[in-house]
Amino acid sequence: MKSLVWLRNDLRMDDNPALRQACINSEEVHCIYIYSSKQIKLHNEANCKTEFIINNLKDLSENLRKINVPLTIIDSMGFEDNPKKILEVIKERSINKVYWNNMFGADEGTRDDKVKEILNKNNVNSESYDDQVVYAPGTIKTKEEKPYSVFTPFKRRWIANFNIDLLDIEFNYALKNDSGVLSNVNDFNFNFKKTHSVDMSIWKVGEKNALSILKDYLDKKVVRYSLDRNDPIKEGTSRLSPYLASGIISPKRCILEALKINNFELDSGEKGIIKWIDEIVWREFYKNIMHSFPKVSRGLPFQDYTKKIRWRFNQDELDAWKSGNTGFPIIDSAMRQLASEGWMHNRLRMVVAMFFTKNMLHDWRLGETFFMESLIDGDFSSNNGGWQWSSSTGTDAAPYFRIFNPITQSKNFDCDGLFIKKHIPELKDLDKKEIHDPSDNVRNHLNYPMQILDLKQSRLRAVDAFNDAKN
Repeated sequence: MKSLVWLRNDLRMDDNPALRQACINSEEVHCIYIYSSKQIKLHNEANCKTEFIINNLKDLSENLRKINVPLTIIDSMGFEDNPKKILEVIKERSINKVYWNNMFGADEGTRDDKVKEILNKNNVNSESYDDQVVYAPGTIKTKEEKPYSVFTPFKRRWIANFNIDLLDIEFNYALKNDSGVLSNVNDFNFNFKKTHSVDMSIWKVGEKNALSILKDYLDKKVVRYSLDRNDPIKEGTSRLSPYLASGIISPKRCILEALKINNFELDSGEKGIIKWIDEIVWREFYKNIMHSFPKVSRGLPFQDYTKKIRWRFNQDELDAWKSGNTGFPIIDSAMRQLASEGWMHNRLRMVVAMFFTKNMLHDWRLGETFFMESLIDGDFSSNNGGWQWSSSTGTDAAPYFRIFNPITQSKNFDCDGLFIKKHIPELKDLDKKEIHDPSDNVRNHLNYPMQILDLKQSRLRAVDAFNDAKN
């Protein structure tokens, strides 16, 4: 039998259920990846993420070649032509069955339904799998059989239902029959133009490197995760998010390897390991939210009343925020980290997003879009969930009157100002008392901008806006 594996958000061989099952059932296996510059732009994918994906496709192609599985890149105008493109490959190569791993989002779901429809009409079987979550989306429910909208009870049920067999992911690939088809990944014209300023050497390419990063982190740093995770200058986080976002490593692999060093305990043992696994479960929680409440993938808030919020818009403020020139050092250093690394520390994502939506009172969707356009680890459901949490429009959201003070956050989590100094060199000579909020004279002398807003007044403005929407 000949099988086709449609790769999407799963650019790996390890724990790839669609690829694994195709290889078990078939003597000959082909892989395709449908690439669309138009779709990348439509979904606001970051330029640095696109470069990362292209490089990882090349690495994956080499790994697949070792078991005689070719990877063919197919040019596309967008989701609409995917059914036709796949059918063309099926007919050209006499494919019997198609396999893929599921994605999250309304557009992706509609696209996949149309692919299934055209396959059924042409008597071609298909199978799909859930590789981004431990449990099938929508199956973790309350006693009333409703989807969870708060993380903590979701996690409790997640743990209560857990069985180690859910992480039965080990598999050795055998050599497949040589189809005679060669991968075109090195010859394909991705029509990619680099427009970002990210140092890509930070992000090593390929699943072998992803697994090495995971192992190194678990060996050396994870036990201190709960202590170090909020300090942006410390390398306290794994930085595996770009690999998870593009499917270069799987959540199941991360959880399994962490459990191995915690006696397979999910809610006891090393606090750092437990907390780190929590973060993987958060990703699954947000994917379940997107599955169970599809409105959030259509640009709508989870909390319906927040549709009535009268968001402000000020182009100068927006530009200052994007460029890291708000006059609040912790905000600006975070935004400059985003520009130089394509990544931002998680604590700072919350601080930056809350400043944007509460103090600036700008629509969370503008910030969500800018992050997706900038992040190498842009994940639709996690990014949406994070922005809606920070803006108090989402599930399990921060109360609308809870507004981080960026100067206090700076003093608490970058007390010596080392992170600020790293990303705002003009402030590198200030002491830790002055660096979090330099005086006007110092700002003028160092050519660092004045604050774009008053924290107290802007906080009151935000509370009033939310109260007005509620009434």
